[in-house]
Amino acid sequence: MTDKIALVLGGTNPHVELINKLKKRGYYVILVDYLNNSPGVAAADRHIKQSTLDKEKVLETARSTRAQLVISTCIDQANSVCCYVAEKLGLPRPYSYQTSLNVTDKGLMKHIMIDNDIPTSPYILTSSVESIDWSKVKFPAVVKPVDCNSSKGVHRADSREEVVEFVREALRLSRAGQAIVEGFNEGDEIQVDCFAGQSGANVLMTRQKKRIIGGNGMVLQSTGSIVPAPLSDCENEQAKNIAVKIAAAFGLRNTPFFYQAVKNKNGIFVLEFAPRIGGGLSSYMLKEIAGFDSVETAIDSFLGNVNENDVKAKPIKRFYSTSLLYMKPGVFDRLEGAEQLKSEGVIKEYFQMKKKGTEIDSDMRSSNRVCAFVVEAESPEKVRELEREAYGRIKIIDADGNDALNRAVNF
Repeated sequence: MTDKIALVLGGTNPHVELINKLKKRGYYVILVDYLNNSPGVAAADRHIKQSTLDKEKVLETARSTRAQLVISTCIDQANSVCCYVAEKLGLPRPYSYQTSLNVTDKGLMKHIMIDNDIPTSPYILTSSVESIDWSKVKFPAVVKPVDCNSSKGVHRADSREEVVEFVREALRLSRAGQAIVEGFNEGDEIQVDCFAGQSGANVLMTRQKKRIIGGNGMVLQSTGSIVPAPLSDCENEQAKNIAVKIAAAFGLRNTPFFYQAVKNKNGIFVLEFAPRIGGGLSSYMLKEIAGFDSVETAIDSFLGNVNENDVKAKPIKRFYSTSLLYMKPGVFDRLEGAEQLKSEGVIKEYFQMKKKGTEIDSDMRSSNRVCAFVVEAESPEKVRELEREAYGRIKIIDADGNDALNRAVNF
């Protein structure tokens, strides 16, 4: 076994590529994940079944395995654990543990954004329903835990009764026992993928999220995105300025990051951001569309080896759409039709995100996505045409042999 040992926290689909790239660099890769069947298990050299969020246990594991690198590139809370362990053991890391806390605790994040003139919604923090300052709650509102992954517990609320219901849920989910209630900005939700260098920040790619069709109480989630986002020259300039402000406010240097925001007639307002690669199809999209290898750059960021002169994105001249597929509650068995659609050129690529036998509940959170596909064309209209054809032919088959694709949330 090689002396180069890397501990990867979390066996998500995007981490499969991370594991493979680390192995190509000569690392023996140990995956830490509490699940037996996460996608990363098969890719890693060894699997240790434990929580990625218990920083003391991960520290003990890193010591006992003599890890030279502890890394997670697309899971907020796990990134913070990486920074904690790295500081304790004197290992390389992309930023300090305190910075990781500032960006994984949404309350701290909002406070720093407001102090640094980064446009965002007003908010309150609360640790109980009884302590909600109703004079500062404006409707519609968004309620969320301060410290959860995978969009858990994020809801829109249009009444006091809904705020009370969703705050109780957020407090139950939050490890810190706190919830945020913030203003809801109407408009189009966008994501801006960036890189923070030593002297500022660059925008690599923009995308506009496609909304789930559903009631106000539904968890705020999307069914994919459109690349590039339809931004005016003025909006593109504002997006770049916000990236520069975020990098400066949080002390980010030589690391990928992205922020999510709402765009409306009054400008761009930041919802939250993360100094990491986005989950889902982010690394694929950045590499295929923008020519930016975010996983290689993230590894170099952890190791302190990034040459920001090499960080460039190519102009995006065609149009793309990602479609994230959810299934009705049940047990996933297989995906049908995707390979045929790819061979015919209807879709550019597809990704199966769940293994056969995975049980799916009714919650519309990101961890419940079963598969995804990408469409590419010369115009937005052609993208939509191909997308509709793919939705009409692709199937998610459940354990009972039924087509369980939840098409209602897309069209």
